[in-house]
Amino acid sequence: MAKTATLFEKCPLCGEGKINTVTREMLAISTLKIQTCPVCSAEFAAKGEDNYQLLYCEPRKIVGRKAQGLCSCRERIYRGCYLGVTLHKSEWEKIAEGGEAEFFEKFLEMSRKFLQGSLPTYPSDTAPFPLEGGEVVHYVSSPVYMDEAQLSHGERADKGDFILTNKRIIYACKPETVIINIENIERVEETPPGFLIKEKDSFEPRYFFPPHYDPVYAAVKGVIRNLRKSPIG
Repeated sequence: MAKTATLFEKCPLCGEGKINTVTREMLAISTLKIQTCPVCSAEFAAKGEDNYQLLYCEPRKIVGRKAQGLCSCRERIYRGCYLGVTLHKSEWEKIAEGGEAEFFEKFLEMSRKFLQGSLPTYPSDTAPFPLEGGEVVHYVSSPVYMDEAQLSHGERADKGDFILTNKRIIYACKPETVIINIENIERVEETPPGFLIKEKDSFEPRYFFPPHYDPVYAAVKGVIRNLRKSPIG
């Protein structure tokens, strides 16, 4: 026998579809299946009492939130924002109504400030190298991984410290350190779960993968904005 119940009246991602659960009982064994969202195809899994993990999302199918005046996935700074995250049912319901989890609200707030060029200043001894005249450290992220192929295969040996100043990016890793001058950056583009930086004199971009909910991408854009007085990418 199968019993159907409603898990979410509104899908936390698109705010439109209803997500149901189907419970089947056979030989005294009960199994629970959470159906995918009929609107955006979001998939959830139960992770303990009233806790659920987002297993799959498709940003291109999230169409309802914009129509409701809410923030859609496409309009967010990091478009894989809740993929793999486990939250209590009440938190998912808050997101369905247009809210955000506390940790993500903090990430969004920092990212908005950084994008506008409002950046922190770190102590000069944060950088493991001498600073140039008039150079200050604006952001440090670690560990940051480089090389998309390694990331996709789970081989994350190529990692290092991402140091951002008002003049350059220093990616300190073994066996070598990569230096990118801000003035030489042609393009910065978000490529979830990371971002790319294309230099003017290079054929291929470099891909960087920071920790989740780390606003380093926004910090890079903010430094470029301050240098050129307008955003790029």
